[in-house]
Amino acid sequence: MKNAIDIVFPNTKHRWCLWHIMKKLHEKLKSYKHYESIKFALENIVYDSLTNIEFEDHWKEMIEKYELQSNDWLRGLYDKRRRWVPSFVKGSFWAGISTTQQSESMNAFFDDHVNSKTTLKQFVEQYENALMTKVEKENQADYKSSSADIRCSTHYFMEKQAHSATTMEEWNAGDGRKS
Repeated sequence: MKNAIDIVFPNTKHRWCLWHIMKKLHEKLKSYKHYESIKFALENIVYDSLTNIEFEDHWKEMIEKYELQSNDWLRGLYDKRRRWVPSFVKGSFWAGISTTQQSESMNAFFDDHVNSKTTLKQFVEQYENALMTKVEKENQADYKSSSADIRCSTHYFMEKQAHSATTMEEWNAGDGRKS
């Protein structure tokens, strides 16, 4: 894929999907005695490192602490860190889309419509169904929100504006309430 992207889009940056990398942690590291601790440390390093130096320092500490020097998968990820680690890719324009947002939204969009065995012909046919389902869900959420009386907690205009700009589902998801 990288070679094709380099040829067809020579001035673009090919970014790896952080969501897919993190999804593979169990498969690639489950055999280690301290798997849960390694997973926790790796997630913190990846998501919480604000600078490249901070990432590299914490990565090296983790590798040494858990004796992961011989893990080829981790070594390969570290070598290509400029393609997937948030602190390394934050200086590039990504149209406001992080890899996790993109994967999760696309997976949710196609849920119940396609799977790994779907042919290209079936995909094209199901794409229309996925679009119709999405529009229907949005219409239902809009109706539910427009017919509900949601009381503001404060007198601030900003809260009233937020109420009018979101659906009940979005609003309730933000504070943990059930609709």
